[in-house]
Amino acid sequence: MKKSCEEQVYFPWEKDLKGLGRDQIKELQLERLQLTCNRAYSRVDFYRKRFDEIGLLPEDIKDLDDLDKFPFTTQEDLANHYPYGMFAVPLKDIVRIKYSRNVGESPIVIGYTKKDVKIWTQLMARLMHSIGIHKRDIVQIAFNYSLFTGAFNFNAGTEEIGATVAPSATVSATIQLKIMQDFRSTVLATTPSFALHILKTMRDQSLDPHLLHLRIGIFGPDFMNSELRKELEDGFGIKAYSIYGVEELVEPGLAGECEYQDGLHIAEDHFYAEIINPATGKLLPPGSPGELVITTLTTEAYPLIRYRTGDITAFSEAPCACGRKTIRMSPSFRRSDDRITVRGVSIYPQQVERIICEIEPTIVDFRLVVYTTRGLGDRLDLLIVPPADESLMKGTRGQILERVRSTMRRHLGLGVRVQWTTREILPAEGMLYKTVIN
Repeated sequence: MKKSCEEQVYFPWEKDLKGLGRDQIKELQLERLQLTCNRAYSRVDFYRKRFDEIGLLPEDIKDLDDLDKFPFTTQEDLANHYPYGMFAVPLKDIVRIKYSRNVGESPIVIGYTKKDVKIWTQLMARLMHSIGIHKRDIVQIAFNYSLFTGAFNFNAGTEEIGATVAPSATVSATIQLKIMQDFRSTVLATTPSFALHILKTMRDQSLDPHLLHLRIGIFGPDFMNSELRKELEDGFGIKAYSIYGVEELVEPGLAGECEYQDGLHIAEDHFYAEIINPATGKLLPPGSPGELVITTLTTEAYPLIRYRTGDITAFSEAPCACGRKTIRMSPSFRRSDDRITVRGVSIYPQQVERIICEIEPTIVDFRLVVYTTRGLGDRLDLLIVPPADESLMKGTRGQILERVRSTMRRHLGLGVRVQWTTREILPAEGMLYKTVIN
């Protein structure tokens, strides 16, 4: 008899998935997929209606390929059921609620049970352990402890391993370097762009990297290209690894590199991954770049079936030198939508458009200018064209700029340089423009 969701036994992080072959992984996924479909159908109205609309029952999912019959879940679906419409458990069983992002007028809210949080912790510990982090390490966590809950989960994963947590948040690079030296940090966890900033400060101070004790860097949610990886590894004298997550699922923890740095291993015991053509929705074979679609397999509070992440990547099923048989995903350098990431913060141009419209409806022309370093969003400017008749504005230019600037920081969690400009020098068409910092 199959075990219920509550009775399932999950692999402890120490055991990993090295001993499982592809057939065993798929068998495990099918069993957990069937449980997820049953859970979603019986406890989430949205999914019950979806099943009924297409004339499908959870028991009709007899093979992993049968999932292709089911429609996709989108960000709009999640936002339309704000706040708790997608929860599969009573609110009394929720131990953590996460505010993700605004889509349209409503934000996305994700809930986690105690078991969900435990599984996320195990995933983090497993990924960290797979790149050689152990109980003797001191892990300096230089993420913003805010709506990005990944910082807290780096904490939890580190503690699960038995290593020492040194939370440094986003204090200045000078203080980060002092913490590294005085605490003898051996692992740095942060965004690639902030790591690059710390490295630049280290060079400006003529600090010898041999005076540091760092040996590993674990970076996300942005991906490193090969040029940036080499610069961080050579500059700090470390091995640099990428980790991946999705805000609406787990961020980070869904996938991560092993010691061989040859793609990110997906946690296939907890997630079923597909690659689709973002335009047609058709499945694509391994090796073909397309949009990543994820189905949760063990989530209690917030099961998602065929969730479109918007991230463009490709799969590899080739054997990895580490011995794991899990699918590996390539680094995702672009999106199927217009989301941008600046210093680890996800931003949609439509969010900015709504902010401007609420503050000053007469403003219709603006551009977001993203400055990138090594392929990473490093700075965000907002250029605004005043209306033809400025007497219609609800304040002076200075007052409006300050309102926009403070509202952007409050809503996005990011400092943005806001400037007036003229239509003649406004760059490009559309709401978004990217340029490169040399």
